[in-house]
Order: sequence, then structure tokens, then C-alpha cells
Amino acid sequence: STRILVWQDPWTYKQDGGYQIIQSLYAIGSGGLLGLGLGKSRQKFLYLPEPENDFIFAIVCEELGYIGAALMLLSLAACGSDTQEETSGEETTGEETGTQDFGGAELVVATWGWAEAGLKTLAADFESQYNCTIVVDPTSGNGDRLNKLMAERNDPTADVVMLTKSFAETGAQEGLFEPIDTSVVTSLDHLYDFALDANGYGPCYSLCRYGIMYNADALEQLGLEPPTSYQDLFDDKYAGMVALPDMTSTAGPYMLVAMAEAMGGSQEDVTPAMELMQEKKDNINIWYTASSDVVNAFTTGEANITVFMDINMPGLMESGLNMVWVDAEEGSFAAPATINVVKGCQNPELAQLFVEYMISDETQSKVAEAMNEAPVNKNATMPDELKTYLAFG
Repeated sequence: STRILVWQDPWTYKQDGGYQIIQSLYAIGSGGLLGLGLGKSRQKFLYLPEPENDFIFAIVCEELGYIGAALMLLSLAACGSDTQEETSGEETTGEETGTQDFGGAELVVATWGWAEAGLKTLAADFESQYNCTIVVDPTSGNGDRLNKLMAERNDPTADVVMLTKSFAETGAQEGLFEPIDTSVVTSLDHLYDFALDANGYGPCYSLCRYGIMYNADALEQLGLEPPTSYQDLFDDKYAGMVALPDMTSTAGPYMLVAMAEAMGGSQEDVTPAMELMQEKKDNINIWYTASSDVVNAFTTGEANITVFMDINMPGLMESGLNMVWVDAEEGSFAAPATINVVKGCQNPELAQLFVEYMISDETQSKVAEAMNEAPVNKNATMPDELKTYLAFG
């Protein structure tokens, strides 16, 4: 079967069934003998799906190293046989807590695999407040999530779905979402105008920005000035060191249009940019479709310049790279992330409450630190160190 083939050679299926195995191997290998340090895993934030359950051991190896992982296993073996769980038999009711009690309901949230850990952290207070559990349904891309919603439209498994704005617009046109209940979602007027949906569907809850980033040490060693525009990336002097988003990815078409407009074209006529890409395509070392492709390329030195999301800056810098962000002359472009209630879902009331929770002033002030994404609430705050690369205000 395919599962056996993936187990035997995950690299052949690196974009499909083998993706999680490969990312876990990166985590284990990067930990080495002594590990990166407690809490300093890079893979758990963006790249390894299910880092807190199915593949938690890979994260343990990355943070504590082979020695720490071995000690942990010995400790579990020593105490596991004598451990018993105790329960009080008492249940907290809504009357006791002063909040609505959903009786342990499971709210299924479909989102990106790399966003899972941050979302669970962000949603902890929501789970306590409403006596429910957030179950994350992770997929690698917007297209996968949208296709799943369309396939399950008559019996959806997800209650809430997170998609970039362009994919959410398609979902709304397909009739996959419930309109937002403004009697429950009361913080809409706290959001920036771009975060609101004109047709009354789910708002944006965060913003990721794409721009140029490069390894300053690598360019300095080669005696190269850094690029200042997307067009610069096709220059012969940068040949073999650039990673750009594939046209099938979210960022590819955005970059293409930005270049075309700067070169005298338009969103409808991208010919100038396409001609440049065709002429200089061999200068580009990697056309990536997944964030992990870029991270791995920078780690191995296959790439030193890219057009990438701002949320990836911390992980690259924590890996020891001297990364610098550049707002391209053509302008940086944004990929706002939306949150919608799935039509016909199992928990519509709880889903509407979760939308309100995600865009509330308090939660939005935590978005940057928990998920490494920029907030869209005008009243939100953000630590100064994050403002150097995340969009704010």
C-alpha cells in the first residue's frame, strides 16, 4: 500500500504522505546530541504537523537532544507502571463559572498545520471559558482545505475554517459559510477596514506580509549589494541563490502582478513580468510551493535570497542566520487570514463565539506572540521587537 511505500522512502512522497516524516527527521537531526534548548524548537512552530501529539518525540529530540530524549524515556519507564489518574467526579457548570457551558463540546477548526501549536495556545482561555475543546484539523495549504469543505458540504466535519482572503472569497461564492451573527460577534467595528467582509462573512483575524529577505552574511562574503526590488532578484549576479514562490502558491501570482505593474503592465496584463521570468528563469535556484522548502534551502545554503512571509523571519534568525527584511520597491504584499463559520456545522453557536474571541481586543494583542502573525484589531498591542518585521498599525 501507499503507507508502506511512504514508510520505506518518504523522500519520494515529500509533498504528500512523506512530508510529516521528513520534517520529524529534520527536527531529530537538528537536535543532535545535546539539543537546541528547552522551548527552542524551530520545527514545531511552522513546519512539523501534530508536534504536540503524534510527533512530540521528534520535538523532544530537537530541544533536548539524544541524551535528553533517552533520559526522558527512562524516566517514563520508571514511573509509568505506578501512575494512576484520579478524577474528582465533579463537573463545573455554567452557573458556577458565570460563563456559557458547552458540556465538553469539540469545536473543529481547519487551519494550516504550522499554525496548530500557536492556535492551541491562543485558544486555551476560550476552552476554559466555554468548557469545550478546540480540535485542530491541519492541512498544508488553502486549496486542500477549500477542496475538503466542498467535498463535505452536505456533512462538514469542520466548524470553523481559516483561509487566506482570496480562498475565502471563493468559499463564500460556493456557499460554504454562514454569515456572521453580529449579535454574537460584536468586535467587528474594532477591526481595520480591510479586515471586514463586505458581504457579511468571516473577517480577517491576522495579517502576513510578503517581502524580500536575505542572508546578509552570505551576500557580504560574495561582495554583493542586497536587492531592493523583485526585478533585482532575476539579475545575473544573484544567479543560483534565489528562492521564489511558484505560480501555483499563494504568493506567486501576487509577486507577478506587483512586478507587472511596476514594469508598465497591470493585473490583467502581466506580460512584462512574464517575459522577464521566462528570460531569466534559469537564474532562480528554487521555485517553492511550501514554506519548509525555503527554510531547508537557507539552512543548507542552497538559497540566500527569497520572497517570503514575515512570520518566517524568527525561525530563520533563530537558526543562526543573519536575516534582513527588505520592503521591495514594488511594495510588499499581504495575505490576510480569515476566519469563517462553516455552513451546516455541528456547533454553529460555539463557532460564532470563537470568531468573536479571535478578533477581540484581548486575543488580538496576543496574536503576534502566539502565532507570529500581525493583528488586525485597531486596539491591539504588539511587543516592539516584533514590529521590526511584522506589519503593525
